[in-house]
Amino acid sequence: MIFRALHRMGLPSDVFYLASFASIAASILAWRIRSEKDQAHAERLGIFIGLWGPTFMLMGQGIQQLEAIRGLGSAKLEGATQRAEREVAEATAAAR
Repeated sequence: MIFRALHRMGLPSDVFYLASFASIAASILAWRIRSEKDQAHAERLGIFIGLWGPTFMLMGQGIQQLEAIRGLGSAKLEGATQRAEREVAEATAAAR
């Protein structure tokens, strides 16, 4: 139900995959920029942010499955995907 609502809103799965990787990077950054006074808090914050990654990854996968079944849901996104696929196919054919 949540995936369908997000899909209807036009959010592509790539947004959630990117958010997943960003949360991992933010987790490492929060851990690295910890202050010497409150080191334990920074470590807990880094772990907390790092736990978002799998959630975003699962949301991206759920939306990606809907995209595979129903298409991207947006004419602009669908057109951009088709153009990109054509260009990749042409570049691959030209390289051979």
